[in-house]
Amino acid sequence: MKIWCLFSIANNYDQPYANLEAWWVKKPDFAELAIAVGITVDIKKGHSGIGRLLKNKESRIDDTDFRLEEIPEGKYE
Repeated sequence: MKIWCLFSIANNYDQPYANLEAWWVKKPDFAELAIAVGITVDIKKGHSGIGRLLKNKESRIDDTDFRLEEIPEGKYE
């Protein structure tokens, strides 16, 4: 089984690379990601940072770097 994980690194250098913010069994949609990163957006206008995450690219939102990864169950290193 695999899950989708949203990881973050705030503007601090002492944080681990795998700081888990949220996880889903199925790939999250635009609205679910917006809620997880704590932003309110107009769905019609979108938000370029959320769009980048949906394309599995790292994105900086409000001084925090986010990345969305599909990972297998078990210990993450």
